[in-house]
Amino acid sequence: MPIVNQANGLLAEFAIFSVEPDSQASLVEQAVQNIESVLKHKEGFSSGSVLRSRDGLRVTSYVQWADQASYVVTQPITDFAMPDIHLFEIFAAEPKGSELHLSPSMAGLINFGIFKMKQPENQPRFIELFRQALEMVSGQAGLVSTHAHRSLDGWRCINFGHWCSLEEYTAMDSNRPFSPIFGEMLDLANNEYQKTLHEVVFTT
Repeated sequence: MPIVNQANGLLAEFAIFSVEPDSQASLVEQAVQNIESVLKHKEGFSSGSVLRSRDGLRVTSYVQWADQASYVVTQPITDFAMPDIHLFEIFAAEPKGSELHLSPSMAGLINFGIFKMKQPENQPRFIELFRQALEMVSGQAGLVSTHAHRSLDGWRCINFGHWCSLEEYTAMDSNRPFSPIFGEMLDLANNEYQKTLHEVVFTT
């Protein structure tokens, strides 16, 4: 079972695909096949997971690697637009020391807060603000855990949040506790903020 944990030292590849709802199932199948037939046989592969958004508009492949030297970008999925793909490390978690165990049978839903830096040099300041935002969200009703990732190339930050329900996530999002600093965050990065949450459909 894949474990999202700041202390395990693993790096993670996010490959985020945009898709039309009637093609989502086909893309999920191809993303699973890519992990099973290609990635899991490479040295340094630790785990692979595939998630789908409940609105049908996104598929995300989350692959953990032992180290940067083991990682090679390989996306032989040709029938769809190229994904947004970067290699990440976890830089913060709430509650601190928490673990997220991924499986298709897990309770709750996943939210990805995706932030695209306007310039890679913005990432260090953005991370400072992101840490503050996580502390403000910690303890909110329905939040199980949240793990903040930063891409090693400086262009992305992604929050991997585990929520009990869409209703509880939406209640937080309607009255964001981090509103006082969110304006500065948006000065540094463009945000894809989906109210539709995600489900784990495959792990290995």
